[in-house]
Amino acid sequence: MNKNLIIPIIMFSLLVMSRMIADIPNFTATIALVMFTGYLIRNKLLSVLVILLSQIVSDLYIGIYSSMVFVYAAYVGIGLLSPIIMSQFNIKSVLATSLISPSLFFLISNFGVWLTGSMYALNTKGLIACYVAGIPFFDESLWSTLLFSITIFMMMKLIVKKPEELVLVKK
Repeated sequence: MNKNLIIPIIMFSLLVMSRMIADIPNFTATIALVMFTGYLIRNKLLSVLVILLSQIVSDLYIGIYSSMVFVYAAYVGIGLLSPIIMSQFNIKSVLATSLISPSLFFLISNFGVWLTGSMYALNTKGLIACYVAGIPFFDESLWSTLLFSITIFMMMKLIVKKPEELVLVKK
């Protein structure tokens, strides 16, 4: 197998599985995996393709919902932003990315819920109510992203002598 396909295939598989194995709502490895997909696959087109295809495949199993476009946009944004924030592969940059990514996901996905749903009035009051209602889910998303990101970072540091060498396409 072409070694340039190994990382995209692994990340695709992990991303699909991360959405299907979730006992606690929003407590998944998905955002952390999207972060590391963006970091490891520097070819932006390939990175976005892996992220989007994994979400489409898992959504075909989980189900279709009205705000999918916003969820996908949030994941793509995280994937594209992650290599910029994690330009130095260290715990500080991973923690910063782990705080910014779920926040970005929260803002974009809840905006999508407000805009495409019928639960909230399409005005400022409705938007604020939508964001307030999403806070309990943000908590789970933030903690899971921190936990899984630190775990992935530590595994990469322990298993691979120079994790930076795993980057598929360097800048």
